[in-house]
Amino acid sequence: MFETISPSGWGLKLPEKRNARVEELLGYSPEELELRCKNCVYQFLDSLFDEEAGALRHYYRADVKTFGELDSGNFLMVINYLVMYDLYGDARMLERAESCFDWAYRNTCEIHPMFTWQGGVRDGQKPQELYVKYTGDAFLAANALYRRTGNEHYLFCIRQFHNFFKQARKAGFQYKYHTGTYQWSSKGYVWQSFGFPLVCYLELYELTQEKRYLEEAVLWGEQGLLQQAEDGCFYLLDGEFWNSDLTAPELRGLCFLSEVTGEQKYLDAAVRFGRWVAARQREDGSFPIGIDSDGEICAPNVGPGDMPNIALSMLRLHRDTGEQAFLDCAVRAVRYGLSLQAAPDGKYPEHLEDPHVKWGFWSWDPLFDHSLSGDQSVHHIRGILFLSAYLAQEG
Repeated sequence: MFETISPSGWGLKLPEKRNARVEELLGYSPEELELRCKNCVYQFLDSLFDEEAGALRHYYRADVKTFGELDSGNFLMVINYLVMYDLYGDARMLERAESCFDWAYRNTCEIHPMFTWQGGVRDGQKPQELYVKYTGDAFLAANALYRRTGNEHYLFCIRQFHNFFKQARKAGFQYKYHTGTYQWSSKGYVWQSFGFPLVCYLELYELTQEKRYLEEAVLWGEQGLLQQAEDGCFYLLDGEFWNSDLTAPELRGLCFLSEVTGEQKYLDAAVRFGRWVAARQREDGSFPIGIDSDGEICAPNVGPGDMPNIALSMLRLHRDTGEQAFLDCAVRAVRYGLSLQAAPDGKYPEHLEDPHVKWGFWSWDPLFDHSLSGDQSVHHIRGILFLSAYLAQEG
C-alpha cells in the first residue's frame, strides 16, 4: 500500500478524538489536528480557487494582498482536496480535484498530438522546459483520480506521463527536456529527482498489476543507487546540492521498492540517506533548504512544507526498520510544521484578520514574502494526519 494521500492508503486508521500519545508528542488532540487540516483546505485553500478558471492560484501574498498565478502546481494541489474527499466523502472536493487536474493538463502539460514528448509538464518560469519532477506530480494525481473515479481518461493521461518518463530514461536518465533545442539535460538548476518516477511506477503497478511498470520502477531505483554519494546523501540539484524538496520521494520510493522486490539494497540506501538527513535536523525540527556536497549550508532559509513531507518518509523508514531515530525525526518535523500554520498560537500570528490567510501555512521561515502556498498545504495536512494515525496505532 503505497498511496500517500490519506492514512488509509497505508492501512492506518485515524485515531479517536482523544489520544494521550498523540497529545503528548504533537501538542494537540487528534480531533484538534483533524480540524486544523480541515480548516486549511475548506477555508484557506478554497479561497485560492478561481471559479472562472476552475483551478487554484498557487499562493497568496498577505503583505500586498495579491494571488499568485495559475500554474502546474495544480497537479500537486489537487491532493488537498482528495485528502478531504477521503476523510468526509464530500463530492465537491472530488469535483474540485478533477477540475484542477483538468486545467493543469490542458494548460501546463505538453499534449499536442504530433509531439513525441507528450506528457511532459512545463516549468512555470521557463515554459519551454519540461521536467520529470513536475510530471511526477501530474502522474501521481492521475493515479489517485483513476483510483477514485475509474475514469479511463486518467489512464490515457498516465500513459502520456509514462511516455515522458520512458524517454527521460532512454536518454540516459535525464531530467529536463527543452522543446526549443530538442535536448535532454541534467544540469542548469535541474531537479534530478529519480524518486518521482520510482513512486509513480510503484503506485501504478499496485493499481494495474502490469509487470512492465514494476520493471520501470526497478530501472529508476537502480539509477537512484548510482546517484547516492559516499556519505549517503543524494545531491539531486544539479548533482551538487542537497535540497529539502528532493528528499521525501526518494526515501519513500526506495522503501517501497525494497518492500515489493524484497531487495535489501534499496532499504539500505534509504536508511543511509535517512540517517544523513536526520543528522542535519535543527533543534526546532526544521531543515535548511540547501546543503552543498562539501557539507556546507548554502541556503539557510526553511521551506516549511518540506518538513512534514520528509516526516512521511521517516515514518515509512521507521515502519520498515524500527529505528527510533526516524520516528523522532518525524515527530520533530511535524511539530515544526504545525508552528508555521497561520493561527493565533503559531510562530507568525500575522495578518490573521485577512480571510485568505488564517489556517494556511507560511511558505518560508523567516517569512520572506509573506506568502502562503497551496502546494505546501498538501504536505502539512498529510504529515499531520499520517503521523497522528501512526502514533495512535503504535502506542
